[in-house]
Amino acid sequence: MPIGEIRIEAGPAFSPAARLRVRGLNVLAQVSAQEKEKVSLALDKPLVDEIRAQFGGRALSTSINELLYAALAQEHLGELVDEMERETGAPFREASDRVLAQWFAQD
Repeated sequence: MPIGEIRIEAGPAFSPAARLRVRGLNVLAQVSAQEKEKVSLALDKPLVDEIRAQFGGRALSTSINELLYAALAQEHLGELVDEMERETGAPFREASDRVLAQWFAQD
């Protein structure tokens, strides 16, 4: 049995970060080291303007690549949270309320 299958079967024995890596998400991956594929996209102009403003003079491809990696990481993290809730049950309501209050607190 390959090591990846062993890890997946182990499930809760691994930390959330390890479980994300098993799914192929290495949050420390070097974006520039990956093989590239040239694609053509049509994006909304306000979105492109905001990305250019936020990332300064960097190449648009690099900026969009990083944003897509971040979006995928967030999606995978959501899937992991769902999986953990199925295994252990939903968090206590009071804990959820505290986290949300801290998350949206005004500085």
